[in-house]
Amino acid sequence: MDLTKAIFWVSIFSLTYAYFGYMLLCIILSKLFIVKTIRDKFLPLITLIIPCYNEELVIREKLENVLKLDYPKDKLQILIASESNDATNDIALSYKPRGVEVFSTLERIGKSVLISKVIPLARGEILVFSDANAILKQNALMMLTRNFADPKVGAVTGLLCINNSRQSHISRGEDIYKKYETLLRESNSRMGRVLNSDGALFAIRKNLYNPIAPERGDDFELITRILINKHYTVFEPEAIAFEEASITSSQEITRKIRMVSWLSQSAALLLKEMLSSLRIDLAFQLISHKFMRWLTPFFLIALFITSAMAVDNNLFFKLIFFLQLSFYSFGILAMIMLKFTKRKLPLPLGLAHYFIIYNYAFTVGLVKAIFPSRKYHIWEKSRI
Repeated sequence: MDLTKAIFWVSIFSLTYAYFGYMLLCIILSKLFIVKTIRDKFLPLITLIIPCYNEELVIREKLENVLKLDYPKDKLQILIASESNDATNDIALSYKPRGVEVFSTLERIGKSVLISKVIPLARGEILVFSDANAILKQNALMMLTRNFADPKVGAVTGLLCINNSRQSHISRGEDIYKKYETLLRESNSRMGRVLNSDGALFAIRKNLYNPIAPERGDDFELITRILINKHYTVFEPEAIAFEEASITSSQEITRKIRMVSWLSQSAALLLKEMLSSLRIDLAFQLISHKFMRWLTPFFLIALFITSAMAVDNNLFFKLIFFLQLSFYSFGILAMIMLKFTKRKLPLPLGLAHYFIIYNYAFTVGLVKAIFPSRKYHIWEKSRI
């Protein structure tokens, strides 16, 4: 086998594994290695931490939402962590008579550092994190905490539902992606090893809060380190948060570039820690779930080039090259339509366009992680 064909088959295998093989493997393993965890009514003192950066448009709705949640008021501490310079702090402080506590700083220090500074103020046994723009279902906290009735459970992640999935092809693509991730979390949860969570809603035991460094400690890293320290991490599909997805290409590209550039640095540090502690199983899971996904743009490029080079060899290579060319043509046509018309894209064109910008953002994010321009990322919003 020549080098071109070898690269072609490696690319085919890697893409198939990243998108489908790993999912199938997790489903099979979750049938063989089921972890039984206790779910029971459990009402500890919890601290709900809401990090904020210029959230004046959503913070009032968020606070009204959390104040109406079904959880004993004497066991719920609501703590706003803010580095805002708009009206967010004033709005939050107006809720002080209703029990809302506010920690604010005028210095831009980044979300993770901000959270690390408010942890000492948290009185709860359980720390619950929720984004300011995420609206929680009324029983969300009750559903989260019932999992902590099992002392072996160290972290729980809720279910994020996209409530504007039909607004654009970008939000529709993100909704499909979230559903894919949910299936993966369900199988991993049966093994007690969910690898990451949504910032919209997740919870950890306070005594297990342990970021690698103050400027780190995002939801992915916090939960993964709990796994490394041999506690279960689970998914609670009845703890539901609602959030709006990006609706434009530029919003989604910005969000995903920031996400990948940040998380890939965390993943590299965590992988090193897993290998040094001989957690080979977790290292394999991390590589399969994260690194293989982030590397898919490079496998796609390799597949396109090698199939083009081998197109004269036989019908199979011609078919693979033609399918890729057709798919990318759909994506390019979608870009042209978006530039010159305001019409909503048909589903095939919309998904092709979403796939292209998704992988473009992954490529740029990975390059930014390898060649960082600053020590750590300052928190920026990508939503309107």
